[in-house]
Amino acid sequence: MITIEQVKTKEELKAFVMFPFGLYKGSKYWVPPLINGEMKTFDKDFNPTLEFSETCLLVAKKEDEIVGRVALIINKRENELLGEKKLRFGWMDFVDDAEVTDALFAQAQQWGAEKGMEYMEGPVGFCNLDKAALLTWGFDELSNTTALYNYPYYEKHMERLGFEHCTQWIETEIMAPKEVPEKIHRFSGLIKEKYSLQIPNLKSKKAISKYIPEVFEILNQTYSVLENFVPLTEKQQAFYARQFMDIINPDYVSCILDKEGNMIAFGVAIPYMATALQKAKGSLFPFGWYHLLKAQKHNDRAELLLIGVVPAWQRKGITALIFEEVMQRFIDNNIVYVESNPEQEKNTQVQALWKGYKSRHHKARWTFTKKISR
Repeated sequence: MITIEQVKTKEELKAFVMFPFGLYKGSKYWVPPLINGEMKTFDKDFNPTLEFSETCLLVAKKEDEIVGRVALIINKRENELLGEKKLRFGWMDFVDDAEVTDALFAQAQQWGAEKGMEYMEGPVGFCNLDKAALLTWGFDELSNTTALYNYPYYEKHMERLGFEHCTQWIETEIMAPKEVPEKIHRFSGLIKEKYSLQIPNLKSKKAISKYIPEVFEILNQTYSVLENFVPLTEKQQAFYARQFMDIINPDYVSCILDKEGNMIAFGVAIPYMATALQKAKGSLFPFGWYHLLKAQKHNDRAELLLIGVVPAWQRKGITALIFEEVMQRFIDNNIVYVESNPEQEKNTQVQALWKGYKSRHHKARWTFTKKISR
């Protein structure tokens, strides 16, 4: 018999967070998150999105053992701005048992209906910068630091439960060139001279930090054209800035300024942390910090985290300057492979950036949606 329980105590939250560690034990491809970070995500003292979100964490149990989990989120600010009644769901994991998913999602839909929601969508996080989308292809590839991993049977359960495919995401692995092509150097030089652009020399995290507010302002402008994007609040920006600054390598950050010194574009990459996180096993101590620090300095792989261009400066060749900078630093740091991280299939502008490089689409993922019956 399957029972569904709502997480209410810190001990129950810890069990919720730890469930996938057992589910994916022995998997070569799953990348464990840091346990402390997961716990803080659901703590109002740390995650500002909780100030305007309502959550319900559910676990499915069989013979008193957790066999499934899901987090339900109502982002009230998002729903108000978009005029919707959407129930987000994420942190979704379960054993391959129809009885488990039937019970888990029946309770999830009931909770959503009681709150007046009209449909549910996931897997997603609290907002657009959280991990999202179910892996549907590329199961024999190591997951990225900022992406989800799941077993192949997840999609079959979603379809059986009546969920429909919503938004597709793709991931690309790019081979870093041995040298930046001369045509890129030449074109970047022309663009830089034409518009009197500046590229600050960012040698430290302190130097980067002064540009953080402008980065998020550009981020809000750049991604406003994407489906269901909601601008981040100042508190959210500070929250995600702290997370990013923990893993950023200054060598992989590029900013483009106009002639007045205003930022008009940026690109941020991070060292590939997946293998280090596997070795850390969810904790910085006793040796997790060492593996993560080592990955920062000694790595042949990087992840492209974010790129943004002020709308008025798009289609003017500005991305060429970013890639010239970042690719040269990849070369200097002996990076061989670059991961694009999940990109919405409709985001053709970003995908067009890889056409000049040897690359392969190696993962695909979807979010799923379903109307909530009353």
